Amino acid sequence: MEFTTIIKVRGFHEDRFGHVNNARYLEFLEEGRWDYLDARGPQGGFPALGVFPVVAHLAISYRRPTSAGDTVHVSTRVAEVSSRKIVMHQTIHQEEAKKLCCEADVTLVLVDAATGRPAVLNADIVSAWPDLAQAGSGPSGHPPSTLLEGEAHGQ
Repeated sequence: MEFTTIIKVRGFHEDRFGHVNNARYLEFLEEGRWDYLDARGPQGGFPALGVFPVVAHLAISYRRPTSAGDTVHVSTRVAEVSSRKIVMHQTIHQEEAKKLCCEADVTLVLVDAATGRPAVLNADIVSAWPDLAQAGSGPSGHPPSTLLEGEAHGQ
């Protein structure tokens, strides 16, 4: 399920060329992910699961500039889930022009809070975070719940 965060672009977001600097888009995307996680992330939060999310990879495409005074909509959804990663697809649209400004695929890995090592997405994590079960599966083509059950049994 897609979740949207609305951000008002301020003067301090701009660079000396009068538009939002590319690094600021990363901050907008991060704000969108945190808002998504607050609203739709794991019930009880990550500490209850003994894991925390880490960005492992980010692929971003910039489409059009934004400037101070613009309002942008940051849309976030879980796009793909596999046993060791979650890919979130995000877009930033200008509200006024209704044009795509930026899109990104952000790969998250959950890290075990006790060991600091990557964690496998187990049934507890999937049941606490319903969007994972509804997302598209990874390259195996299996739904996340089937993928996780197979891995739990060593398949």
